[in-house]
Amino acid sequence: MTILDLCAYLGLGAVGAAALNMLLGMMIALRYSPLRQWPHRRMNIFALHQWTAYAAVALTLTHPVVLLFLHEPHFRVIDILWPIHSPLQPKLNLAGAAALYLLLLVLLSSLLRTRIGRPLWRNLHYLVFPAAALFFLHSILTDPLLKDGHPDLLDGGKVFVEVSSLITFAAAAVRYRLRSTGFRATPASTSN
Repeated sequence: MTILDLCAYLGLGAVGAAALNMLLGMMIALRYSPLRQWPHRRMNIFALHQWTAYAAVALTLTHPVVLLFLHEPHFRVIDILWPIHSPLQPKLNLAGAAALYLLLLVLLSSLLRTRIGRPLWRNLHYLVFPAAALFFLHSILTDPLLKDGHPDLLDGGKVFVEVSSLITFAAAAVRYRLRSTGFRATPASTSN
């Protein structure tokens, strides 16, 4: 396994963890109950949401760090932290870095939720949606071989990212549509 392979696998793991985390977060926001609905079992989806967030952040942080060990092209620490002058695909790398920084802001606000208050936490938590857009943009359009900047969009890893992004954006549309009622049972109308 090469360094580029490791970087790609870490990136794919980050995409999977982030997509799963967003789906779980949307289920929590819509008051989904795994006891009332499928699978009719007691499950702590909040804890699962937290752990997938930690996994997404850890994988997203380590994904660019392994590029420091690549000999050609040579990435510097500044190219990882602020990739506007990175050797290849600087704009797409900047989109990935921006997604990471937004993700870190959301995670930090979640850890400080009781101190900063629920209204501010909630507003900051909505940053996951632009973070996801930047995350998927970076993941789909970057060239994992670091060659010519033209990725194969039908490559297995790219198809995984494309499907994950479609599922995530479809779930976000459903979440927006159900924002007022969620998965709660609607009361039966009473007739006079």
